[in-house]
Amino acid sequence: MRESRSKKMGERVVRELAEAFPSPDPGSHRYAIENDKYSFYLYDERASSIGEWERAPVAKFSYLEMERLWQVSWMPPQGRWQKYGRYFDIESAIAIIKADPAGCFMGEVSPLSYLKRKGST
Repeated sequence: MRESRSKKMGERVVRELAEAFPSPDPGSHRYAIENDKYSFYLYDERASSIGEWERAPVAKFSYLEMERLWQVSWMPPQGRWQKYGRYFDIESAIAIIKADPAGCFMGEVSPLSYLKRKGST
């Protein structure tokens, strides 16, 4: 993918992720988006009692250029990204994260469940 096209696509994806996952409470809870050359990462961040932000991975979005598909991955407790599925467009990938049918992204089997339990104690 040419550099300018890649940069524009990256900006679009970051914008769409930011719109799809707005901060529920900017003072104590937010979503962070990072990208590298090949992937986009969505993190859930929550304020800790000492004023720092604790971060949990939610999803990884990778564009497979040869196949023209978006691959979505999730982070199990073992700490290595696992492939979840492939989708034709970023909107479908975002919809899967929001629906979370298997509980991998924001449910009970995700790293985020640790932060949820910790905050409720």
